[in-house]
Parts: sequence; C-alpha cells; structure tokens
Amino acid sequence: MKYNYIAIEREYASGGQEIGTLAAEKLGIPCYGREILEKTAQRENISVDYIEEMEENPQGSFLYSLYKISGMSNGSLGKATAAEKLNADEIETIREIAAEGPAVFVGRCAAFAIKERKDVLKVFVHANIDYRIKRAEEVYKISASDVKSVLKKYDKKRSNYYRMNFSRDWRDVSNYDLVIDSSVLGTEKAAELIAQCCEK
Repeated sequence: MKYNYIAIEREYASGGQEIGTLAAEKLGIPCYGREILEKTAQRENISVDYIEEMEENPQGSFLYSLYKISGMSNGSLGKATAAEKLNADEIETIREIAAEGPAVFVGRCAAFAIKERKDVLKVFVHANIDYRIKRAEEVYKISASDVKSVLKKYDKKRSNYYRMNFSRDWRDVSNYDLVIDSSVLGTEKAAELIAQCCEK
C-alpha cells in the first residue's frame, strides 16, 4: 500500500520535527508542524500564543470538535469551551491541507483529523532520556537545571492532547504503524525509513 500522508507524533526533543521535515524533502511533499497553528490563527484572526495557551489547559468533552468533523448541527454547540473550539479549528485546518494533496504532519493529532483516509502512515518517534536531554540543551537551548522538567511538561501536554482526541494512551505502540527510536537510528536514517515505507 502506498501512503500519501504521514502523521507523526513524538516525544519532546526526540527529533520528530526534523525527521518529518527530512522525510518530506525525500518524498517531495510539504511538511506541516507549527504551520498548522499559524494557518489556524490566521483564519480565526487570533494569535498563535493564544492557541498554545488554550492547549496548556484542555477542557471539556471535545464536543465542538466532533461537531465540526461530523458536520452535524445541534443546540449544544454553544456549550463548547474555547479550547474545544480551537482544537476543532486546527482539525479543520489539517483537513483542508490534506485535501490539497500528500503531506507530512508533525503533531496536532493529525491522524485523528484525517482518520477517514486509509493512506495515512501513523508514526511515533521516541528516544532515550539522555539523547533527549542532550538535544533539548543543544537545539532548544534549555538549561541543564530545567531540562528534565521541560521534557516532562511537554510530554504531558502532548499526552493529554492525544488522549482528548483519541481517548487512548499517547505512547501505546498499537496506535501507530511505525515506531522509531531516534536515539538508535538518528534523524537521517529515521527519515529514510519513513520515506521507504511511503514509496512501496
């Protein structure tokens, strides 16, 4: 089966964004990560910072997102929280991007947004703690005194976001088609592996 879309979830500082970008380059397709937030913010006339702030404290039952995806209308829409509405807007952005053609998505639970498609390769990127600490310090310039708490913070945020969408454990390997340890393969080989899966 040929995959036209790649949806990557990743532990913080595991190199998932870089791997996604490299894989997209190898396949000659675009890669979207933070751009999803930027496109959503532009369409809704709000700031990216505001979206990120809402995501720090997700609330509710995801009612509005389900509403947007299903296209159904009912009187309960007004009960959706701001976080739910923003989440639904991100899903709509991902679906619009996917409608334009093959792409790589990094984060944002993209696999949920385009779950009706059968040609999506779902990938999870993880790495050992030492690799992640080193990468966080070197790439993101996080101080040694703060790095462990930062890793924990962002992993928890991503786990909560995933659970809100899928009601499943973010790290459960059964959620994915391909699980990559970037501390073993490195970013280049990891990207090559993803590209090879999509070229079959």
